[in-house]
Amino acid sequence: MPRYCSMLLAVALVALCGCDPQTSEPHTIRQEKILAQLPLEDAYAHNIERMAQLLAPRFAGVPQAEIDQVLRKHLTVEDQRQDLLRLYSEENFSDAEFELVIAATADPAKARALEQSLEGRQLSEKLTRLMRASANDPAAKQRAAQRMQAVEDELRERQQQPPAP
Repeated sequence: MPRYCSMLLAVALVALCGCDPQTSEPHTIRQEKILAQLPLEDAYAHNIERMAQLLAPRFAGVPQAEIDQVLRKHLTVEDQRQDLLRLYSEENFSDAEFELVIAATADPAKARALEQSLEGRQLSEKLTRLMRASANDPAAKQRAAQRMQAVEDELRERQQQPPAP
């Protein structure tokens, strides 16, 4: 998978755990493009699946479908959507940079070509820097810890329940 797609998935994972809920407001043109052109639902489903696989060994008594359900309850697609809107906002990326991200996400050949260019490496470094800043934000860390604790608490409860006849 091209690096930009992998990075988008990593951002999604951080978003699932650490996003700050926002009130709804009218969408800007940039926000509309983000929602229309980035694979939000696919990335969310992929991240839930990966997290469920990581949790499954610790909660072997809980069926995979229930683990998925608990994750989706506590880590919503709306959390991820808000984080992506914030990450790819006009504050962080110029229109030209954003268009490069969209092109690389949509076309693996463009992503590979971009990775080989100076502009692409700079864009990748910028994205990585923004992701790290978001992941290192104390408030985001606290929200992520609270959400994951809620997931683990509920899974622990379900694991202790006797199986249905």
